[in-house]
Amino acid sequence: MKALVIGVSGQVGSNLKRACEAKGVKVYGADINPARENLYVDIARPDSARSAFEAAEPEIVFLCAAMTHVDGCEKDPALAEKINAGGAEITADCCRRSGSKLVYLSTEYVFDGKKGPYSETDSPNPISVYGQTKLQGERLALALDGALSIRTTVVYGYAPGEKNFLMQLLGAAKSAADSARGQRQASVTHGKMRVPKDQYSNPTFAPELAEFILELALKNKSGIYNVVGSERLDRYSFALKVCEILGLGAGFLEPALTKELGQTAARPLCAGLKTDKLMSELGRVPSGASDSLRIIKELITAQVHGSVVEEV
Repeated sequence: MKALVIGVSGQVGSNLKRACEAKGVKVYGADINPARENLYVDIARPDSARSAFEAAEPEIVFLCAAMTHVDGCEKDPALAEKINAGGAEITADCCRRSGSKLVYLSTEYVFDGKKGPYSETDSPNPISVYGQTKLQGERLALALDGALSIRTTVVYGYAPGEKNFLMQLLGAAKSAADSARGQRQASVTHGKMRVPKDQYSNPTFAPELAEFILELALKNKSGIYNVVGSERLDRYSFALKVCEILGLGAGFLEPALTKELGQTAARPLCAGLKTDKLMSELGRVPSGASDSLRIIKELITAQVHGSVVEEV
């Protein structure tokens, strides 16, 4: 079995590559800014995508690459459509030509967030360019026979140098603590990190997400599957839980309404995804935030170069 992970330098892609390696799947990574061991691919260019397919000859292709900056998509909708929709169409065409199975990474942002949590059969109604272009990409991917689409949300993990919500929070906690000690000015406004208290979703642990995606692919599942953590929380409550479990002071957190944050793109507020289908077919669902954060605490504590928990 050979797999190609497109967008391997991202959070989901890097974890998928590790999951494949752990299962003995021969895996090729591809990225627009590849490390030495990975292939180059620009999913918006057919010739680039075809070259990556020719090099890897994959039986399964995981399309993790996307333009995921929600406000950035709103500011440049043409680029968002080129990458999120056009890239999916090009990848699906390459899969069609090579006979590869396509696994597409989708999002809860295909919904408007008025009546969540949502099941796989609920009708999408995206309210942002990001959500609209990801839905376009999902539909183009699923037009390929046997394709699988994974909808997920608020993916996080302990990965220094990345910008997932957990790492942003840890960075803000350290900045606030340093500022309080007089070491340097905090990078967050007035030493605070403003976190929306009205955005509900299911925080999802990246390594576990990758394991479920790979299992569904290897079982040759097709169609849409929700793969998210089992706890549905508003973003502020999730931040408080991070602080509680990792032993951080929560004084730097400031709850806010989404409308107060001045974000360019609209966000689905009452969102989240149901995992009944996953439970029915696999007999289990991803862990909740509490269990996953305890794993992360162990990872942080074990770091040879020093624990973030101690630093902040």
